[in-house]
Formats: sequence, C-alpha cells, structure tokens
Amino acid sequence: MSDSPNLDPLLGKVLEERYRVDELIARGGMATVYRGTDLRLGRTVALKVLGGMLVNDPDFVARFTQEARATAALTHPNVVAVHDQGISAGFPFLVMEFVQGRTIREVMAQSGPFTSAHALEIISSVLAGLGSAHDAGFVHRDIKPENVLITNDGHIKVTDFGLARVISDTPVSDSTGAVLLGTMAYLSPEQVQQLAVDQRSDVYSCGILLYEMVTGLVPFTGSSPLEVAYQHVNSNVSAPSSVQPDVPPAVDHLVLAATRKSPVERIQSAREFRDGVIRAISAVPRAEALTTALSIQTTQVIPTPPPAVHRSPIPVQEHNSGASGVKSTGARKGLKGKLTPLLLILALLVGGGAWYQYSGSYEIVPPVAALTVEEATVILAPLELGVEVVEEFSEGIPTGDVIRTEPASGDKARKGSPVTLIVSKGQERYLIPSDLSGKDPADVTSVLEDLTLIISGNQEVFDELIPAGKVVSTNPIGGTSVKRETPVTILVSKGPAPVNVPPIVGTLITDATTTLTELGLTTKTVQENYDDSAAGTILSTDPVPGTSVPKGTVINVILSKGPVLVDVPNVVGMSTQTATSTLQAAGFQVKAVNKLPVAILNKVYSQKPGAGSKSPKGSVITIEIV
Repeated sequence: MSDSPNLDPLLGKVLEERYRVDELIARGGMATVYRGTDLRLGRTVALKVLGGMLVNDPDFVARFTQEARATAALTHPNVVAVHDQGISAGFPFLVMEFVQGRTIREVMAQSGPFTSAHALEIISSVLAGLGSAHDAGFVHRDIKPENVLITNDGHIKVTDFGLARVISDTPVSDSTGAVLLGTMAYLSPEQVQQLAVDQRSDVYSCGILLYEMVTGLVPFTGSSPLEVAYQHVNSNVSAPSSVQPDVPPAVDHLVLAATRKSPVERIQSAREFRDGVIRAISAVPRAEALTTALSIQTTQVIPTPPPAVHRSPIPVQEHNSGASGVKSTGARKGLKGKLTPLLLILALLVGGGAWYQYSGSYEIVPPVAALTVEEATVILAPLELGVEVVEEFSEGIPTGDVIRTEPASGDKARKGSPVTLIVSKGQERYLIPSDLSGKDPADVTSVLEDLTLIISGNQEVFDELIPAGKVVSTNPIGGTSVKRETPVTILVSKGPAPVNVPPIVGTLITDATTTLTELGLTTKTVQENYDDSAAGTILSTDPVPGTSVPKGTVINVILSKGPVLVDVPNVVGMSTQTATSTLQAAGFQVKAVNKLPVAILNKVYSQKPGAGSKSPKGSVITIEIV
C-alpha cells in the first residue's frame, strides 16, 4: 500500500476557464504563486492567488480588484507586468508576467552580499521602475529583496505593485493586537507611524535595500517587530562601510541621504536617487557583468599569466673538437638556465613599471558636473584623486555646484594629483549704486565703468530738486543687479519742468494766488479802477494764460479796484416820483417797497443805504413808501 501524495488542490485546475495552474513556485503567508498557462494566448504566466483571512473581507476584495486593474496599466521594463485579475472559488488572483530568474533574497542567500558595483546596478534599475510608477501615481510601499527579481539574462524587475497599498489599508492584527504594516525591516518611519505615505517612503525602503545588498544585513534588527519599528522612528541608519569597510564613500552617501528620518530631508524622488546612483557607479571599482557574476557558484581567483618575454638569440661560438667542446656546450646551457629567470624578472619589472607609469598610476576622471563640492569629493576620494577648488561665474549652474573639471571628465589624471573643480559662484552680477544723485556726470561715468558697465549716453530730464547739470539717477535705476557690460543711461537734470499760466482772469486775486503758488509761480499786482468788476478781480496777466513758463516766474497781475463810489442823496419825505428821479440822477438804481399794505401818503418813509453814505455807482437804493 502506498501513500497518496499531498497535492495542492489548485494544481491542474483552470481559473475562470482560461488560466491553467501548472506548478507551485512559492508559498507565503498572504499568497501562493504558481506557474500557469494562459490557454487563450498560449503563453506562460505567473498566477498569484491570495489567501488567509483577508479573502473573507468584501472591502478588501473590492480594493484588491480596483488596485489590480489600475496596476495593469503600469508598463515599464523594470516592472513585472500585471496582465489580468480575477476571483476563483472565492480567492482573488493576479495574472502576471512569468519571470525566469531569482529574487534578490535568493541570490544573497546563495552568494552573500553583492559588490558595490552590482548593488548600484541593481538599485538603478529598481529606481527606474519606481520612477515610472511614481509618475503614474503609484507608491509601492513594500520594497524588499523578495519583491525584486533578477532574470536569467540579467534584467531587474520589481513586482507586487499595488498589492502593498491594499494590504496596508486593511487592518490585520497579529497576536499582540498590533497592526501589521508590511515587512518591518524596510518600512519608512512614516509608514511605521501610519502617517501620510508618498514616493519618499519608497526612497527610504530602497536605501535600506541598498544597505542590505552591500553588507548582507539590514540596519535595524530586534527581538520583535515593535523593537524594529522603534528603531526606524528613533535611530539613524549607519553608514554601510561601518559594517563592510570596503563599501566606498559614494555608496555611504547615497544610503544616508535616502534614509533620513524626515521625508523633507530625504532624497525627494526615485529619479533623483537614480541620478545619484548613476554618478556613483563611475566612482566604484568596475565589476564583471551581472549575468556572469550570478552564474558563478564558487568564485575562483585565476592568476593572470605574465606577458610573453621576447629574447634575442645569444650568438655562441661553435667548437669542433673533443671534451672542451662538450664542456663549453654544457657551460652555455648552464648560463642559459641561469639567465632565463633573471631575464623574466627583469622583463616583468620593466613591463610593470611601464604599465604603472603609463596606465596604472592614472584614473579616469568621473563625471561630477552639477554636483556639490562635497559630493564630488566623495566620488573622487576612492580614486586617490585630490581636489582643488576654483570659483567661476556661471549663468546656468547654481552657486556651489561643479561646472566642469580639469582634467575634463573622461580624461586621465595621475593618482595623488588634484583634480581642479571649477565651481560656480553664481551668476555674475553688479549692483548699480543708488547714491549717485546730485553728482557730476563725469564722476558717475567713472564709477559705472569701473563696474564693467557700459555708458550708453546721458539723457536730460526735468527734476524739481536736483540742480540743472547734475545727475538725477540712472536707467536701470540704482540698486538694480545687472550683468557685465550692461548698457546704463545717466539721467541729468535740466531743472524743474515748465508750467502753463493758468486761466485766472476774472477770478479774485486771493484764489489765484493759491493756484499760482502751487505751480511754483509768484505774482506782482497793479490795481486799476473798473466799473463792472468787484475789487480784487484779476483783469489781465502778463504772461497771458496758457503760456509755458519756468517755475519761479513772476506773473504780473492787473487788478480791479471795483466800481466808483457815489454819495447817496437824502430822499426821505420826498414823493415816490421825486425820490426815484433824484436817485437815478445820482447814478443809482431804485427799488420801491410799500411800508403799508396800501400807500396812503405816497412819500418815502426810509432808504437803504442811508443818506450821506457812499455806494458804488449803479448799485440799488431801496426806498420804503407810506
């Protein structure tokens, strides 16, 4: 009697009448991965079937379905493609690209940590995939060695996009009641604290992944997930070189910059991280191709054979007789046997010295343009190249960043010699002085030319305060920061601007004086008699109204003294007719008013103005009749 094999119940099944389950690949706490066949398209696929308690949560299944559909739109060479999703027998599943290869975890378990060159090559591809995902609005949230695949032909692919977001949004507690957020060793401080998560959280996880790839360890460990979480929030990640001394400074710099506690102090995006990785690749020792390195199970160091030594034949004299000839031949053989190793050593020394002189003592200057001096120094230090800094103005490179190097990037530099970093001191700008008003134009010209500025000429302008012939200001104005050889115009005063004499004829001199004073003009008055105008009325001006005159001009004003005054005769007691005739004869107008409702006597009872007073000729005298 034979025991029945314990087969997976899904093996051989066809999901949704399309995807046949062929072989078990891996089993985890949340999902099981199978190799399958898409019967409709006839291609091999990976089937990831979710299990556990989450499949009984309708909200989780709905979110999983929505997220899978969105993730299917994400296409990038460094991302495992999602082809389809579905639910079979109550279990949600994903249909993904089938990748022939191994996870980073499997490779490190077999071969140990990666070299810095290989680790940078891998993380560069991971960040390329993440950058594309971030642009599409996805945050992975669960970057770790198990989710990075190396294909058999050396390509890097990131898997499980979108799944982490669904799982992290679903409360799943462990036996202690603590909410599980993912793989604790790689989570960012904001994920641990359940704060807002964005692309910088993936940057942090990639920094942890790079640390592990070059050291073989994660930076934080503990007896419980809670202890690890505490360290993420409260402790700083150490430099990988403190664990693995051969890790170069460029890798230390990247890890520390990517794993800062505060997201605002961290590398801000996957693309920015990848740019730094690309620059760092040129600063680490070169390595063999990743595919070649991974195919070697046990690394052997094979010594390089010495270069062939070409020796010229040594002429030997022939002897024809006896023992002496034999002896001479033996002596020559003995001498040849002694010279051979000596010549070989000499050739190696000469060849090695020549190699060191012409190749081994030099390094290729890596590209460090657009980096800070500190970043460039980190990259150059492992190459045994020193640094000298020379500042230079630059219109396009920010202050403090490297413009170029001498020797140039790609050229050779002798080890121990300095590489000159031409560093930007910002845009070349000169400040036009703001204290030039009132100075002589010649003096101002000299000041501006000393600032490398070009005087485009003088321009006269009116000014109320600056005396004529003196500098008012410049164009551009003082206080403006300008480029070298910027044209500047000097504005020279020609005194106050002229004004027009206002139309003041017919107005009173008191009002006109106020108007003229506000315009900067003064008055000189002459009075004349005039019958029709009130005293103080302006009869004429010189210059006449509308004339343009300089400020300070004296305006001559002719004023009316008013009408001639006439004695008012006494008409009280006269008849109305006689009083009227008398007043009119004196040059007045008459207004009669009845004192009573009916005039009884028809005589003048009173008059205004009274008798003996003086009134302007033509004015009205009022008489009251009784």
